[in-house]
Amino acid sequence: NAVRLVKDHRNIDIDIEKIPFDDRKTFEMLSRGETEGLFQLNGSGMTKHLIDLKPTTIHDINAMVALYRPGPMNNIPEYISRKQGRSQIKYFHPKAEKFLAKSYGILVYQDDLLFTAMELAGYNWETVDKFRKAVGKKIPAEMAKQHEIFVQGCQTHSGMTQEQAEQIWNLFEPFQGYGFNKAHAACYGRVAYQTAYMKANFPAEYMCAVLPAEAGDTEKISEVISECQRMGIPVLPPDINSSFKDFTVIKAEKDQIRFGLLTIKNLGEGVAGAII
Repeated sequence: NAVRLVKDHRNIDIDIEKIPFDDRKTFEMLSRGETEGLFQLNGSGMTKHLIDLKPTTIHDINAMVALYRPGPMNNIPEYISRKQGRSQIKYFHPKAEKFLAKSYGILVYQDDLLFTAMELAGYNWETVDKFRKAVGKKIPAEMAKQHEIFVQGCQTHSGMTQEQAEQIWNLFEPFQGYGFNKAHAACYGRVAYQTAYMKANFPAEYMCAVLPAEAGDTEKISEVISECQRMGIPVLPPDINSSFKDFTVIKAEKDQIRFGLLTIKNLGEGVAGAII
């Protein structure tokens, strides 16, 4: 809807799958915590973390989407600290740099556990899938079995002591509660970025698209209107001379959003159509 509104009002064609993923305005907006109306990135907890993080790449967004879950959430402060250079980027084993460089040495995705098991404990793709299932489905008997295989494997394949292997196994604990795989996080992160890009670059059109998406939730509509006001976009009541069926962007001295006729209780589509 936001893309369509931009075409209608500005005659600009946007291919949402080909937008630049290094847009400065988008990352600056996220760093300020202006997240109302965005996919996956709104809400007070996530917003606070984004302000602290100051994301600069799509990888940061993907990581936050994955980390802001029960379990991995405890890794967020350390992720932010390493990103900001306050903490040293270190790896639990030299081999881990190969697959943890983009996340500053922090375990973020389910995939990170799989690569750890393969690189350090000698698993192959077939056996690591059993490991994934045990962790993902939290099967106690299978977990105990995999624990033993992992610890022994680290000693055999990577020359670790049992204690070192146990320390790495303990890092897996949070993922037994809930862990995103990388593909899932990247898909969510991509859509989250697309919504942020539209809000940062085409604010009136984006917020106009958010309003009908929240139709029926009066409290949410009220929050979105407050955000529009904060952004300097007036939201005007329905008007028999200028409203269309849905929320519309009105081009004046500055962009405004006008309530649609169908937002009026008991006013049917036929009557709205006749008035228009």
